[in-house]
Amino acid sequence: MSVLLLSLLTLAQPQHWDFTSFPADRFADDATGGGLLFDGKTDPVYIEDKSSLPEDAMTVSAWVSIDEPNRWGGIIGCIQDNGDLELGWILGYNESQFTMALSTSGADDGNGKLTYLTSGDATYELGQWYHVSATYDGKTLQLYVDGKRVNQTASQSGSILYNKEMPFTIGGYEDDNELNKFDGRLKSVTLDARPSSAEAIFAQFEEGSTLKSFEPWVDTELDWLVLPYINWPTTTEMSISFETTLPTDAELQACHETGRCTQTLQSSSERLHHFRLTGLEPNEKYFYIVKATDFRGNTIESPRLSFRTAPETEDSFTFIAIGDTQAQAEVVKRVSDVAYSHRPNLVVHAGDLVTTGSNKSHWTGHFFPAMQPLISRVPFMPVLGNHEQDAQHYYDYMVLPEPERYYSFTFGNAEFFMIDGNRSLAEQSEQLNWLEQSLAKSKAKWKFAVLHQPPYTSDSNDYGDTYHTTSTRGDMNARNIVSVLEKYGVDICFSGHVHDYERTFPIAGDKVIPWEDGGVMYVTTAGGGGHLEHFDPTNTWFGHKKANCHHLVYIAIHGDILEFQAIDEFGKLFDLLTLHKGDRVGLNKMEL
Repeated sequence: MSVLLLSLLTLAQPQHWDFTSFPADRFADDATGGGLLFDGKTDPVYIEDKSSLPEDAMTVSAWVSIDEPNRWGGIIGCIQDNGDLELGWILGYNESQFTMALSTSGADDGNGKLTYLTSGDATYELGQWYHVSATYDGKTLQLYVDGKRVNQTASQSGSILYNKEMPFTIGGYEDDNELNKFDGRLKSVTLDARPSSAEAIFAQFEEGSTLKSFEPWVDTELDWLVLPYINWPTTTEMSISFETTLPTDAELQACHETGRCTQTLQSSSERLHHFRLTGLEPNEKYFYIVKATDFRGNTIESPRLSFRTAPETEDSFTFIAIGDTQAQAEVVKRVSDVAYSHRPNLVVHAGDLVTTGSNKSHWTGHFFPAMQPLISRVPFMPVLGNHEQDAQHYYDYMVLPEPERYYSFTFGNAEFFMIDGNRSLAEQSEQLNWLEQSLAKSKAKWKFAVLHQPPYTSDSNDYGDTYHTTSTRGDMNARNIVSVLEKYGVDICFSGHVHDYERTFPIAGDKVIPWEDGGVMYVTTAGGGGHLEHFDPTNTWFGHKKANCHHLVYIAIHGDILEFQAIDEFGKLFDLLTLHKGDRVGLNKMEL
């Protein structure tokens, strides 16, 4: 049986650990090169005794084989990379390269500052064995792959910075707010509190170089990591995306429901595939199938799926508004299934898609599965919530109009203004200027704003403890947009963040004003799955309809008429209204 041997060496006395106590099924077959298996779900190995961590110099080495790329992957390390707090070190990997990060006293900006080295052109192949090593001599950090130096920096110097809370792990990247588990194999790991020479590192590689003779092997089966989903609809275009467990060559076949206009698109050597269909017809149904083939020739194929392109100005359509799907996957699934039962044309999401945006498993294990089959047949358009953390995963997965953090799009006779409530909306801010300019140009009959933080809310404690004191009754950054919404005749502003349902009276000038006279309705639709919150024990001056339940909002638009329904996770209707657009000023009617 193969054994993972960890040797922690100090200038004073060597210390050795082995992992023979692991069960036999944790080790790969010797015919593949062996090694201790990590499946991407198993916790890292924790080294409790951190007294021998290197202080002024180090060499860290590993024989490693990676099954699953990870933007922040860890082999061995003791790290804290949380906002401005950057301490410790880690030997790791990203989606294609090996990495080494280090924080020392010489680069300390008060909270520590990490330098990340990558292996550059020395990329890795899944399932292949590599010897990865890094050295630090107090002045220079160097990274080696298979005995060759691939990168170095002199940006760090002095002693290595730690704090006592930092975990010391093998087979994972863990700090206060992240835990990315390793998927692959480790044959050996060595840590020495002395810098090794280039010759010594090459000798280590040579000693184990027989591992390079093994054919690439992974224990990961080809499957869908993320089933197909749809973004960014227009009258003539649609984006279809999916992710596989292994890099694949992929193909998308699409055709009109009558069989005409067949398109075939291809992409290669990716796990996350994005296809943009063009040249489509407005408000028409299309079928599509995606196929993906891995390096071993294994192929997976989706069922025959479908979508409808965006309607033209004169066409009727429906859409769903939801928010805060970040928790309780079983609730998210119920809400999304109720949404799909209405077969909407579009879904808009008010943010907090996931609990932790930087945690990939929250996307692949929670959000995307719970939103199926809805998002495989209905395009969805989100805004950033605070729980997305502005993480790269959001931008990797979503296909949205530029600049993505905020954007607008037209759909039928409506235009949606998708706002990032996490960034400044103050007067003269880039985003507020964009919003005003975009609204000024809009020719849409119906205008909707969507942002995560609510400009107005009757929540009990998000903006002040209403059981004991006062509250701003809304997010003050978001409040900056209300005068612009009023000025340009926005009909409804959808928000999330506060896990309940609320529809305000129409508001203008911080007063209740009839909708037909220019008041804007503010709808909090944050019942997608997050744990429910509570309302102010006393009604607010703008509070109208409230419900403490998981829910969605369904809207149907046909010409001058808007039908609005709020529906709970079990399909029960609990709020409705109809708006007659007319000229909006003096001629509109609102039925409640």
